[in-house]
Amino acid sequence: MKMSLAKLTPMLLGSIALTAQAGYIPFDGQINIQAGSVVLTPNVLGAVTAVSSSTDGKVTSVSGVYPTSLDGQTVMYEPFAVGVGSQPVTDLWTIVDPANGFDYTFSLSSITSVVQTSTNLFLDGTGVLASTDPTLEPTSGLWTYGINSANGEATNGIFSFQSNNSVLSAVPDQGNTFILVGLGLIGLIGITRRSHRRALPLNQLVA
Repeated sequence: MKMSLAKLTPMLLGSIALTAQAGYIPFDGQINIQAGSVVLTPNVLGAVTAVSSSTDGKVTSVSGVYPTSLDGQTVMYEPFAVGVGSQPVTDLWTIVDPANGFDYTFSLSSITSVVQTSTNLFLDGTGVLASTDPTLEPTSGLWTYGINSANGEATNGIFSFQSNNSVLSAVPDQGNTFILVGLGLIGLIGITRRSHRRALPLNQLVA
């Protein structure tokens, strides 16, 4: 069964409108994590090439869209390489909020800066903040990570770290892209109709 573009377009726009309504709220604010314990490779500051394991991280403060119920929650941190450039790690950290049942995650895309000395390690990176909360839209975020030690050595084999994430880009699309697509389809209908009209025989145009 054939269907004209004029009949199909309202259906397309209806689908677009539903898509535009879902998950348009971007992340904003900041989440801070500290008091975590890590094992480095090698396990001495000044020559670190990777963070091989991480435990006991806790959320210490939040702002913006992050619920206050995240305060004090445990942070699960994945191992990652230390070096400037593309360093993709899906769900670098994950926090489960028992109050609402949603997960909050940050996936690392790249490390943009590494400052390492015999007593500290500081990293900057970028990635994507996301949540299983359907009202929150994945949003580009900034990541910082730091370790310091007075002598560059671990205590009982572990270092303590602190990190935070803030929003890199918090401008919501609010469905504008889909609106533009819809307007484009409406314009296409007009062009199609005009083209069809020009193709009719003269006697039909007069009629």
